[in-house]
Amino acid sequence: MENSNRYINALINGDNTIISEIYSKIYPKILKFIINNKGEEDDALDIFHDALMYIIVTQKEKRTLIQSFEAYIFVICKNIWKKKLKNKVIKTEVLTLEERDTNLGELILEQQCFEFYIAKFNLLSQNCKDILSSYFNGISYEEITLNNEYATINTVRQRVFKCRTKLVELIKEDKEFQRIIKWSK
Repeated sequence: MENSNRYINALINGDNTIISEIYSKIYPKILKFIINNKGEEDDALDIFHDALMYIIVTQKEKRTLIQSFEAYIFVICKNIWKKKLKNKVIKTEVLTLEERDTNLGELILEQQCFEFYIAKFNLLSQNCKDILSSYFNGISYEEITLNNEYATINTVRQRVFKCRTKLVELIKEDKEFQRIIKWSK
C-alpha cells in the first residue's frame, strides 16, 4: 500500500523519476499480457497510458485506498483491452461521443466492482489470501502444496474451497453488493 500511495502521488504530481519506475516495473507485465491476447507493442503502450490517465483522473477526484498498485493497474489495463478487443470485433463504424461515455461508465462500474472485491478479499485471513492469490494466478495445486507445506493436494483443494466460500459469503452479506448488482443490470 505504501508503494501504491507513492505511485499515485507521483502520477498526480508528474514525478518523472517515479513514473519511470512504474514503467520499468509494471509495463513489461502489461506488454506480455497484451501480446499474449492478440495485441501488439503499440497496443500495450496505448492501454498502459490510458490506464495511467484513468488513475490520475479518478484519484484526483476522490482518493481511494489501493492495496496493490500493480494489481490495480493490471485490472484496469485488462478491462480496457477487453473493451478494445470487443469493439474491434463488433464495431466497424466510428464511435460517437455518447458511446464513448457509455464505455467509460462501464469501465468505472467494473473498477468499482474490482475495488469492492479487493476490499472483501482483504478481510480474509492471510492464509486464505495467500492460497487464493496462488489459485487465481493459475498456480497448480501441486505447487501450492509444496510452497505452503501442506500434507496433500486434497488439503489444498479443501482450503481453496473453504476460502472461496468465505469470500463469496463476505461479498453477498454486504449491502454494497446489492447496489452493484442493481447497477450492473
